[in-house]
Amino acid sequence: MTFRLPACLAAFTAVLLVAGTPASAAPQQRGFAPSEEVDWYFASTFGTGVYRVGDHTVSVVRLPFEIGLRTPDDDRWGVRLKLPVTAGFHSLSDAFEDVVHRNVATLAFLPGIELEKEVAPNWWLKPAASFGMAQDLVGGSHSTLYEIGVRSLWSRSFERMDFSLGNALLYAGNVAQDGLSQHLGVFSTGLNIIGPARGVLLDRAANIGVHLVHYAYFNRVDFLLDQTSRRSVDQQYEIALTVGTYRPIDILGFEVQRIGLGVRFGEGLLALRLVTGFLY
Repeated sequence: MTFRLPACLAAFTAVLLVAGTPASAAPQQRGFAPSEEVDWYFASTFGTGVYRVGDHTVSVVRLPFEIGLRTPDDDRWGVRLKLPVTAGFHSLSDAFEDVVHRNVATLAFLPGIELEKEVAPNWWLKPAASFGMAQDLVGGSHSTLYEIGVRSLWSRSFERMDFSLGNALLYAGNVAQDGLSQHLGVFSTGLNIIGPARGVLLDRAANIGVHLVHYAYFNRVDFLLDQTSRRSVDQQYEIALTVGTYRPIDILGFEVQRIGLGVRFGEGLLALRLVTGFLY
């Protein structure tokens, strides 16, 4: 049994979501509690960051802990226990400075099981299911979170370049204590390219990578603009540039192989985030 934080650690991801008022945002005829201004599922899976929707700011810190229960081989599937913990902080004027001085406003825990196997040469499948809870520590409300689906990763080297094609098909969402719910299907496709860089990084051969990802939501994702209206999104894109090494670097006991800046955008939303690996 092994315990580690994965190389795609998102605990230092910086996110800024800026939303205007879309024509398709249907007004709601009721007020919302502060905890409802976080899309629980989106925050729990997208990663650590600072979300700004209208005048409201929410900071989220996500720690994707996991335990490897069984290593995959030719005859059996690998098994991994996923134990991500997400903490949210509301209305911070300077999220990165104030986060250590404010009480945690929300907590979410979305444990799950992920299987992994190489089903064909260079092609890996990763079916998974997760179920958990999110709790508003200020208002006392809570929400049930869930996700089920499969991820696919195909990789191939050509000359000195490494190419990876990833896909994910997920059904997920959250059900709030008062019955307000959001269920969504997500299909994403990503391309990752890594090539050698001149020089070394921490005594390891260095490389440069870029990835492009498209996210399509079968039903629109809602973000609250204010106490009475929402913004809906049905497509997003991400482009990221990374630098890394061909052998992992051990930092405080965690294996990190690459680091870079990603830009996620679409439907008037913009996200800037630090990435440490491909999403699949």
